[in-house]
Amino acid sequence: MSGVFLKLDPRNFETEDSPYGEEMEMFRATVRAYFEREVEPRYREFEESGTDRAIWNKAGEYGILGATIPEAYGGPGANRFSIMVAAEELGYSPAGATAGSFIGTDICTNFLVDYGTEEQKQTYFPRIMTGDCVQAMGMTEAESGSDAFAARTTAVRDGDEWVINGSKIYISNGAKADIVYVLCKTAPELKAKGMSMIIVEKGTPGFTQHRMITQGYKGGDTGELFFDDVRVPVSNLVGPENGAAAMFVPNMALDRLQIVARSIGAAQRAFEMTLEHCQNRKLFGQRLIDFQNTQFVLAQMETEIRVGRAFYNSLLRKVVNNSITDAESSMAKIWLTELEFRTLDNCVQLWGGQAWMDDHPISRMFTAARVQRIFAGATELMKDVLGRRYTR
Repeated sequence: MSGVFLKLDPRNFETEDSPYGEEMEMFRATVRAYFEREVEPRYREFEESGTDRAIWNKAGEYGILGATIPEAYGGPGANRFSIMVAAEELGYSPAGATAGSFIGTDICTNFLVDYGTEEQKQTYFPRIMTGDCVQAMGMTEAESGSDAFAARTTAVRDGDEWVINGSKIYISNGAKADIVYVLCKTAPELKAKGMSMIIVEKGTPGFTQHRMITQGYKGGDTGELFFDDVRVPVSNLVGPENGAAAMFVPNMALDRLQIVARSIGAAQRAFEMTLEHCQNRKLFGQRLIDFQNTQFVLAQMETEIRVGRAFYNSLLRKVVNNSITDAESSMAKIWLTELEFRTLDNCVQLWGGQAWMDDHPISRMFTAARVQRIFAGATELMKDVLGRRYTR
């Protein structure tokens, strides 16, 4: 694998126990360095107007964007472990709780790798890797929520163009995205089997993007998108016409797992910070760690994190060939996102009043953790996915 990954000593990480391998742990070092050096010192700046181009270009300089782009196109040619590693580090960094999904939407690149035309790859791959092409996945709509295939946005063929009408909401990076992969109905009579994916570029007439202010991820670029007779070339179709459902199924499972990766990363970091706090905080003449209740809470948290990581690791071997099932990704998302929230809640309690202050890392991570149980499929939807198997 080639690329411009920052060369840091892999011995800083537990490569012996890593399910990713040494090469991906080197990639982890690069991503962690990027967050520590470039994002964490600036995270508060993003709260007013979202991320800027400079922070994306910096990510490009570190070589962490478009990691799965093949070497034939000038990319690193990394396997899909890179998505999981980047997602885990996004969760591990307290700045990720403010910057939002941010680089996590690099999963969009997979659709171009797997289904893009040669023209699309030549056009977008170089810009994705430099940070000059921010991507977003236009799936969710106000009326359909987690039921992506109930979307009402339509694309009608008119000669050599698609004419798109509709809207999307709660789209990660949607407010700033340079290109959006829009899930459209191209054959409404076929329902889920009549969906297609079409690229719409920023600035296309009739296409507008609005930033949404969210409870957590205040520095993120969550957006609402509107399409009013938007015309794009037929060549903007990604994959086969009416073939989006088959394209989405394996990638939706992968998307859920990268949310899981972020959850385990955040839970691990919160536990580490809280453990250190308890070892140093003095209360009634003794350290907070010396109270039995503190020890019990910490022991429970560490146990759950280790068990959760073992479950997560057991699914990683299926990442490279995209063989994760709906059921497996649903189980993982239920368990690990709920685990993250419990962990952060316990950490807030052990930090006390400090963690009630908005500028405290644990406070921001706690607030951000709430959405993990909603997006990429709410917990209740995940249970429905699992439950329906029993009635067949």
